[in-house]
Amino acid sequence: MPSHASRRLVLLGAASALMASCAPTPSANPLPRATRNALRISDITVETGGTAFVNRAAADRASSLAPDLRQALLREFADRISDDGVRVVVEISQLNVAGGTATATGRDQSRLQGAVRVVQTDGSVLASYTIIAVAGAARETRTGTVVGSVINTASGFYRALIDQFSLQTREDMLGAYLPGERQARRIGGALSN
Repeated sequence: MPSHASRRLVLLGAASALMASCAPTPSANPLPRATRNALRISDITVETGGTAFVNRAAADRASSLAPDLRQALLREFADRISDDGVRVVVEISQLNVAGGTATATGRDQSRLQGAVRVVQTDGSVLASYTIIAVAGAARETRTGTVVGSVINTASGFYRALIDQFSLQTREDMLGAYLPGERQARRIGGALSN
């Protein structure tokens, strides 16, 4: 039978672990929480002038990348758009759009990479983030490879990259959504239009 002192040590250890798990975790975000909560955005700009379009499927999207990504970002930040906010400037550095077969066999993977800067009205940079979105993964079985080659397309991977890049940008700038919050916001926005 355990002694009274060892029970106290176990209870003390459990209480310490519980308190440590409740403590707020440090954030790597350069914006303080109060600034993130009050952040309003007046404009979102996507620049693709220096983008490396890695393959032909990516080059085919050179003219649509900036407007597509801007629209996705405007959707993600719809609740933060205001006339008197900061500017968000996105500079895309690389786009690779792989096809279904190349992805399924592990020869290629779709990737969208860029830098996001939050710029104040005086032109100073408030925060900067590197965003990397990846879509598609190699299949582990022959059946999975065949199915992945047939059902996945370069267009689908491109849409997934745009969606993931915009979501990651919002989460890096403002913090992660609560469970179901993103879907509720999108449904609410669709109903109000």
